[in-house]
Amino acid sequence: ARLLSSPSYKQKLKLKLKSKAEQPTSTQLFMNAGLPMIIFSVGAAWVLKNALEGKTKEMELSKGHISKSERQARMESEKEEMMEKLNKIRKQDFDNTKRIERPEEVLERRKLERQRRNVWYRRWGRWITGTQ
Repeated sequence: ARLLSSPSYKQKLKLKLKSKAEQPTSTQLFMNAGLPMIIFSVGAAWVLKNALEGKTKEMELSKGHISKSERQARMESEKEEMMEKLNKIRKQDFDNTKRIERPEEVLERRKLERQRRNVWYRRWGRWITGTQ
């Protein structure tokens, strides 16, 4: 009880009450500290984005690269051309019944061709005319 009635306690209480009345409001705090921080952060992000974008464009130009949009447009046009070619091929009849020659059959066919070419009367004809 003695503490509450002491003059030093009353002076401290008055100082606290005055300091609370003089404290800035939340709007003032935001305007003084928050808004500059937000503006700085957004500005720094924008500057960084533009700087990196410009740097990558310069690097691509120096190396001869092209941007994604140009590359994508070229790829789309190539795709359209290939699809047109495929559609033309599909319109033609395709015979899938042909059999691919086996290596043994190819060798046998070449052997028969050599034998036919090297028959004695053909050899003599080539020898007389001097052709191979």
